[in-house]
Amino acid sequence: MGSTSPEPEKLRLKVVGGNAAGTLIEVEQELVIGREADGHGALASDVEISRQHARIASEADGSYVIEDLGSTNGTYVNGRRVEGATALQTGDRIELGASALVVQFSNLQPTPPGSGTIEAPSLDAESPPLAEEPPAEAPLTEEQGPSQEAEAPPAPPPRVAIRVDVDFEARRAVVSLDEDSDRVELAYEDGRWRLS
Repeated sequence: MGSTSPEPEKLRLKVVGGNAAGTLIEVEQELVIGREADGHGALASDVEISRQHARIASEADGSYVIEDLGSTNGTYVNGRRVEGATALQTGDRIELGASALVVQFSNLQPTPPGSGTIEAPSLDAESPPLAEEPPAEAPLTEEQGPSQEAEAPPAPPPRVAIRVDVDFEARRAVVSLDEDSDRVELAYEDGRWRLS
């Protein structure tokens, strides 16, 4: 018997500009974008895209690439015109015709170089200390006998690192504790960060 490979991550495209704004498109193997494309690929009849504008496809290693199909106005990823197959990463912004889409995955991938990742600031003397030590013991009350005085306080939870991936151009952010935890997606709208 042959070994089975794990399920590839699903690519999701959140349409943030154009006729289809607000639509979430899931791509499993391939998505052709164009006026003559089926379903979501027509981007709600965006008249500024070519009949066969671009193609997004899954590679053998589970990654996804986008390529322009000879469109009149071109396909752009993060402001750069696509020349040949271009790998997609979480937070990438795709622009074609009058539409804009933001790349998301079913699980977080490593942050691409040059993305707006926010690192935790260093602590200075005026910053409050991190809760690394258990809180000081409260004084005993009359109900608590001397036997409880010898009990050790419960161990604090393990330390975690919070990861925040921010795409300032797309006005989107993803917050997670680690790769196995649920992520929280935020959108910057009307001058405030809100859950998206």
